[in-house]
Amino acid sequence: MRMSPPTFFTTIACLSAGMTIPGCGSPGPVGDQGGQGSGAAGSTGIVLPNAGGASGKGAGSGAPGGASGAAGNCGSTTVRTSKAPADMLIVLDRSLSMTYSTEADCTCGKTTGGLQGQPCSNTTTCTDRWTAVKTAVAGAVSADSSINWGLELFAAPSGESNANCGVASAPQVPIAANSAATIQSQIAAASPGSYTPTAAALDKATAYLKTVSDGNSKAILLATDGMPNCPKSGSSTADDLPGAEAAASAAAAAGFPVYVVGIGPQASIANLNKLATDGGTGSYFPAASPQQLSDALSQIAKIVATCTFTPAQPPSDPSLVYVYVDKNLIQQSPSNGWTFGAGNKTVELHGTYCDNFLSGKASQVEIVFGCPGVPPDQIIP
Repeated sequence: MRMSPPTFFTTIACLSAGMTIPGCGSPGPVGDQGGQGSGAAGSTGIVLPNAGGASGKGAGSGAPGGASGAAGNCGSTTVRTSKAPADMLIVLDRSLSMTYSTEADCTCGKTTGGLQGQPCSNTTTCTDRWTAVKTAVAGAVSADSSINWGLELFAAPSGESNANCGVASAPQVPIAANSAATIQSQIAAASPGSYTPTAAALDKATAYLKTVSDGNSKAILLATDGMPNCPKSGSSTADDLPGAEAAASAAAAAGFPVYVVGIGPQASIANLNKLATDGGTGSYFPAASPQQLSDALSQIAKIVATCTFTPAQPPSDPSLVYVYVDKNLIQQSPSNGWTFGAGNKTVELHGTYCDNFLSGKASQVEIVFGCPGVPPDQIIP
């Protein structure tokens, strides 16, 4: 089930809930027609996203600020902030062995396309790897709108290149926002029927991602069920694990970590730890059942998704920036709190705060620019 996207906005405000501060008036009520504030001259009503109408406008004749004038310059307004997206290219194996069961190297009913294998003992209940992939990928790409997804099939579908070992020069679905439906239809239209040109697929993925200049972080999600083959020279069926390792290392060196999901029994895919290590992600994610596959894709999406928020304008005084998650003040901490990003232009959540946000346990982040000499509220309205 797709969840409604969380709300992010930045509050530039005098931290004065329930207090009267010279030069920092309370905002007018929010509503379709605006409101009249009773505070300091020049204060502006708070605009809440989805509040139903134009912002309230505070107007009053309150006293000017103190001697320094600092507090008198602290108006109240609210502007939206945006969550920085991440780019993820799914590199998906469509080799003939993807017709095997997710649980064992056997077929769910009948041998397909000349692939030799024994029927599974549970042919009426087993799920083949391609069917499991279609379901899991559909769920993953629909679940998190903060990731821009793309899709590359290897080998490429018939008609695009060598149907056994070829990989198209561009992905079947380019990296883009709102690409979930296109990815789902592309996988639904494809079917297993090739060898496993993993090295070529990773090389083409790396070359493509280098051309995507949107400023987002980028990663590769390699989903495969077996030993790489299709070396640059020699038989198409020959082992090409060294070539795939070199390609994974090159991707990581280019700044694109390679997350590896191994589909099928672990005895058949233990070699994939080498690809994950070379790709800079440590170890592969085993998926010997449809649920494990869905869980693996979901976990990778959470790792790749960012907890970075960009306010519409940078703070004039970084020492007066306060961050609230679901209305509660959190500490400035790189281990379990928040920190500034480069140039103090973004705010990044860390530890349990990031985990809770990515899992949906937390839904609102507010960045407050405070008033000089006024301590922040622990909880805001």
